Amino acid sequence: MICAHPARLALAALLTTTPLVAQLPRAEQMQPQNAVLTHRQEDPLIKERIQERFETLLPELMRREGFDMWLVITREYNSDPVFRSMAPITTYSSRRRTILMFHDLGPERGVERISVGRSDYQGAFDVYRTHNDSQYVGLRRLIEERDPQRIGINVSDRWNHADGLTHNEYLRLTDALGARYTERLASAEMLAVGWLEAKLPKETDQYRGVMRLAHQVIAEAFSNQVIVPGVTTNQDVAWWMRQRVAEMGLGAWFHPSVNVQRRGGLPQAGPHGSVIERGDMLHTDFGLIGIGFSTDTQHNAYVLRPGETDAPEGLKEGLRQANRLQDLTMMHGPAGATGNEALAGALAQARQEGIDPTIYCHPIGYHGHGAGTPIGMTDYQDGVPVRGDYVLRPNTWHSIELNARYAVPEWDGQEVRFALEEDAALLDDGWHWVDGRQTSFYLIH
Repeated sequence: MICAHPARLALAALLTTTPLVAQLPRAEQMQPQNAVLTHRQEDPLIKERIQERFETLLPELMRREGFDMWLVITREYNSDPVFRSMAPITTYSSRRRTILMFHDLGPERGVERISVGRSDYQGAFDVYRTHNDSQYVGLRRLIEERDPQRIGINVSDRWNHADGLTHNEYLRLTDALGARYTERLASAEMLAVGWLEAKLPKETDQYRGVMRLAHQVIAEAFSNQVIVPGVTTNQDVAWWMRQRVAEMGLGAWFHPSVNVQRRGGLPQAGPHGSVIERGDMLHTDFGLIGIGFSTDTQHNAYVLRPGETDAPEGLKEGLRQANRLQDLTMMHGPAGATGNEALAGALAQARQEGIDPTIYCHPIGYHGHGAGTPIGMTDYQDGVPVRGDYVLRPNTWHSIELNARYAVPEWDGQEVRFALEEDAALLDDGWHWVDGRQTSFYLIH
């Protein structure tokens, strides 16, 4: 259970004054499951996993999708969504123009990796050196030497993660290649999606450490260390969470939100948000970035009234129904099922069990809203066109995001929205929570 663990709350208290790394023995400081790593400590971990992904995942993916060459072409401050997952931590953006060429040499030799230009990205690529104005001339020479039959480029109408080639660069590419090789260009959309969604076992281990940090921040935010009932506003808490992430040296991909539900309806917001009162139910949507991975979590808290030691039973039942909806979503979404099949099956069974459900799960990892199949969207509860028909694959990560609405007796039958979001890994042996899930409320005294 995530939110009621006293050790986690104690650890969160330490974080307010001392960096977590400083509390660990020296031998443990490189373990991502225990520490907020410095960027210098992250560097070899990221470099190692990129190398392993190139050597193990990429050949299989290229052959699965039928490409003997893949081009990733990107420009400074207008990066292809794939590029970040292939670049070391020392690279903030592609420099001027980056042209990466992947050529499958066959099962015995693997995939050669060439950077056409000047940078080898910490040794991840062999460099075919050209002047900045001659990169496409150099690319043409390399392609003529290798004579690939099917060349993948990142253009897609359906998959935003696979649409990184700009119109200008496409024109430059086709002009350089001429008719012969332009005819061999094809959308590499499912190769790009496959590359971004597939995860190594070591990446899942590293991700678990990042999730623990996300859960620690939420546990600290939803405590009396941060919240004083009758004084603190929901916006105070949201800004505190954002600042806490920055102070820890981590990144973020969206601004946190903290919402309030209470008996009688939603509170009236003032210029600085809604004051949190006793008897309120709080909800947060929160994500951070660590070691290049994004998290996405929605948890709930209850502010105790005088004399209370737990949340009202009706609120606890609503949370149980949301937990059950999580179970059903994963039950109907094994590897090999499509996102739309998982959505339809989970919604149907939930309704049979008397749950009022909405499901809107998404892949996660290198991006907060990651590449892969969604299981519903808030405005697509009858199935997501095209992308929802893609299958769930093993060794991928997903945010199990949803809500159940429940009429709470203690609140005069008022309908309350119980929204949960928890990151899970779909592995070879099925679904696993990356770092547990919320099954009871954080309690604020």
